[in-house]
Amino acid sequence: MEAMVAELARLRGVVDVFTTKCGGGRGKKRQRADNENDTTTSSKKSKASASPAEIDYIGYGRTIGRFLGPFVNITEVIEYGTTADAAMSGDEGETDVKLNEAWGILWRKFPGFHEFLLSLTNQPVVRRAIERQLTSGMEDVRSQDTATLKRRVPSWTNENPKIPLDPPLPSLKEKVYRGMVHPVFARLLTPMECEANEATYLEFTTGVRHLTGTQLPRFIFPLNQVFPVGAPPTDPAWAEVLDNALKGEIVLRSAKALFMGPESALEGDGYHKGKPGNAEIINLTTFNRRVCAGVVVQVYFSLSAKQEWHKNDGPHFNYEDLFWTIYGLFDNDKWGKEIIALWNKVVLGKAAGVQSAPAPSGPSHLEQLKAARAAAALAAANASPTTAEPVPEAPAAGAGDVASASAVAPAPADVATT
Repeated sequence: MEAMVAELARLRGVVDVFTTKCGGGRGKKRQRADNENDTTTSSKKSKASASPAEIDYIGYGRTIGRFLGPFVNITEVIEYGTTADAAMSGDEGETDVKLNEAWGILWRKFPGFHEFLLSLTNQPVVRRAIERQLTSGMEDVRSQDTATLKRRVPSWTNENPKIPLDPPLPSLKEKVYRGMVHPVFARLLTPMECEANEATYLEFTTGVRHLTGTQLPRFIFPLNQVFPVGAPPTDPAWAEVLDNALKGEIVLRSAKALFMGPESALEGDGYHKGKPGNAEIINLTTFNRRVCAGVVVQVYFSLSAKQEWHKNDGPHFNYEDLFWTIYGLFDNDKWGKEIIALWNKVVLGKAAGVQSAPAPSGPSHLEQLKAARAAAALAAANASPTTAEPVPEAPAAGAGDVASASAVAPAPADVATT
């Protein structure tokens, strides 16, 4: 109790600092690392000018940002969680699976944080101060990851990374040369159901066709993947393709760079050297659907021609849609466990299982995935009616990914630049 009182007193001091600086908000021209080749000046500047009290929960945000994903509104998460947990039995509102999952990841990651946030129910100013710091830390780590991949992904676009990008990029800093104007990037961004050729690229660049976040881009698959373009969605051939989603060299190399260090990207499973990598710093012991989806979003942005980070890339493409599309792939529990095991092995260098993930509804296009897998299962059942195994059911909501963030974290610390 005494510790709680002391914490509240300290946070009141934080509030005083916030309310005397720009109306309690963040600077209007906060420099982001997105437009730099590989630096995170925003974090360094904030540390240099901030008092120790101000940066306490920024460290929390830098840790939790990679677990929750780049599009989580932490204020909504805390409001939802504290309201639900403080409600009397029988007065609980309707459960929001994604917010409930995010709330569980947040408070389980930091021992004592759950009770502390609940104690602030009648102190909204203090809570808002904490939420601003958490948000700042989450934005910083998203920016750091963007900068890490920006200059490196172009060199990982060939199955053999020793083969240079052809044609080469005139500049690694200016992204205008990427996206649909570069044949290699265009092929990797092309949705799996489309032919990857000049005619298709032209249709996308001229607006005849549109890229959307509910389509699965080719770069999430192995670089030698063959796509049965033209086959109906229920063709069993698509089930074989979709089983290879998130097994692509580019996403795995990127995950290694983000969590083990850029020098690890082309090395063996679990390779790491030098200072602690981000996986160790945030105590990432196993991947989950949110972390995997976050990596895919970062890779897509690095391949795109968009210069500055934004949720939208033109009038039709939305990165948040892409995040939840990848997240929704894990509704297939058996496939999801295989992918988590693969990422754990390749990136972390260990075989680690994963519990069933919750199964909220995803974007409607994912019905193609379910239909293809169902068709493959039906074909197998018709071929061997006495030996075919039943199709695994989607996991029950409320379990799963939260477990990967539940380990006791070390004292909050800023994530090291990798």
